[in-house]
Amino acid sequence: MITIPYLTAVSTYFSYGLIFAFGHLRDFFRRFLDWWLTSNLQGYAPICLGHEDFYIRRFYHRIQDCFERPISSAPDAWFDVVERYSNDNNKTLKRTTKTSRCLNLGSYNYLGFGSLDEYCTPRVIESLKNFSASTCSSRVDAGTTSVHAELEECVIRFVGKPAAVVFGMGYATNSAIIPVLIGKGGLII
Repeated sequence: MITIPYLTAVSTYFSYGLIFAFGHLRDFFRRFLDWWLTSNLQGYAPICLGHEDFYIRRFYHRIQDCFERPISSAPDAWFDVVERYSNDNNKTLKRTTKTSRCLNLGSYNYLGFGSLDEYCTPRVIESLKNFSASTCSSRVDAGTTSVHAELEECVIRFVGKPAAVVFGMGYATNSAIIPVLIGKGGLII
């Protein structure tokens, strides 16, 4: 089991609590100023009630530059991230013409199929011409193709079992399909 060092955990919780406390302090002064400087919006319903947008206003804007990073290349093992800047405390981020070459550690492209490859790319294009993009969808949507049957036959021979079923990535396989196939105490390899 991986454990977080005590000092790291304490400093993280302390920082989170400090931002939370300052956020509430800023909200207090904002309410006071709003009460003091009554606006001409009397009679309009508020867009947000209470603390519905507290996280967005007081937490997310401080760190949003860490998320939703635009890229300017294929999502390969290495890719180019567009640099951004802000003049209004991260409420809006503006793109620059500069890019940074970064190692891809956070994408769903763990097999590397999202990039140009001398071996895979021509075969993917040929497969799309023959079977269309629906081959990767669930069989309820697009039906079973000869490729599905061929792949399942290959898996049957490889694992030495009487039957196999193959699913495309995603499509709620883990949460929707597996519980139907096996019950409590079962094992899927």
